[in-house]
Amino acid sequence: MTLSLDSLRSAAQVYQPAVIDFTRRLVSTPSLPGLENEVAAIISNEMNKLGYDEVWTDQVGNVIGKIKGGNGPSIMLNGHMDHVDTGPVEGWPYPPFSGQIVDGELWGRASLDMKGPVACMIYAAALFKQIGLKPPGDILMTAVVMEEVSGLGTQHIASQFNAQAAICGEPSNNILRRGHRGKVELVVTFEGRSAHASVPHLGVNPHYAAAAFLSALPTLDLPQDEVLGASTVTPTLYTTDQSSSNVIPSKVSLILDWRNVPAESPEMIIAKVKTLLGRSLASRSQTQGCRATVTITDQEFTTYTGVSQLLPSIFPSFLLPETDRFIQQAHTALVNVLGRDDGVDIWRFATDGGHLMKAGIPTIGFGPGDDKLAHTNQERIPLAQMEEAVICYAALVLALAEAAK
Repeated sequence: MTLSLDSLRSAAQVYQPAVIDFTRRLVSTPSLPGLENEVAAIISNEMNKLGYDEVWTDQVGNVIGKIKGGNGPSIMLNGHMDHVDTGPVEGWPYPPFSGQIVDGELWGRASLDMKGPVACMIYAAALFKQIGLKPPGDILMTAVVMEEVSGLGTQHIASQFNAQAAICGEPSNNILRRGHRGKVELVVTFEGRSAHASVPHLGVNPHYAAAAFLSALPTLDLPQDEVLGASTVTPTLYTTDQSSSNVIPSKVSLILDWRNVPAESPEMIIAKVKTLLGRSLASRSQTQGCRATVTITDQEFTTYTGVSQLLPSIFPSFLLPETDRFIQQAHTALVNVLGRDDGVDIWRFATDGGHLMKAGIPTIGFGPGDDKLAHTNQERIPLAQMEEAVICYAALVLALAEAAK
């Protein structure tokens, strides 16, 4: 199916003021994980106003809009409604929920990550209605819950729909992305024996075991991917079961943030940490009598619709080859639309794209805005990139449908 770029650009220009207004309304409506209900209502209303053929909210609170196409491949557009906390408000140049526009950029929490990209995707799918072009197959616009904490929304979506390809709309400076490292969160627990701090010989202090393990952690041999770089492991949180400063704790817990390349599975990570624990705890007399365990953390999440689900802290890694037909078709489409070749890159952080790929849905990444500003008090999105993105998302839908034939 051919697409007139002139008609696409004209329609996108007509939509641009509405896209900006829509984004500002989204940004001005806080939607922390589990509290996305108000934003979900705004999105649902906007899809209906734009003439989506079907709009509904599923049991976990995801908003899904469908543009009906022919009998060809169905393509999914995926973005999340939740965001991280603002942090100290006084650190922001402009109020974090103001959606203020300064020098051609729209400021605010989630403007970039990722209410601006979500607005662009919603309007991009509606472009097909605007210009009277029936897509090859159905377009599924999915605005999901709880990406920032678990990926619950997209994991549910992936279990319900059999799309032939997907676009994860996380910010990428409007450059095609083909993968990222994953994230696995581990808790290492050291168990000793509690005692009064005045008689340390009566206890087994788990701090020494934790210290021995932490000292050995940098010696781990971590796998290297020539595109994604090396896996990394970072100790983050450290807690004990005591609140009194004159008591030896019986237990301490250490959180590890592990960013893994595709060649390194969660099972391999667990085995690697267990081996290191055995070696490090056997090396010092102060660690005798201390036991250690390692598990992948999990947490029960409850959506704004009241659905509760226990999920492990895993965001899968993925990497599509540069020769992959979805990447090649998408790259060609972007060069044609933008009139420039920005190449193909990767994300430095994990996305819901990993969950889609794990479910067998080929996924590319593309979105407006500088992803380095995500989760910061400098978060903002360029309006010019948003206008480009609306056109690009529509072109990518057709490119992926062609690749999926």
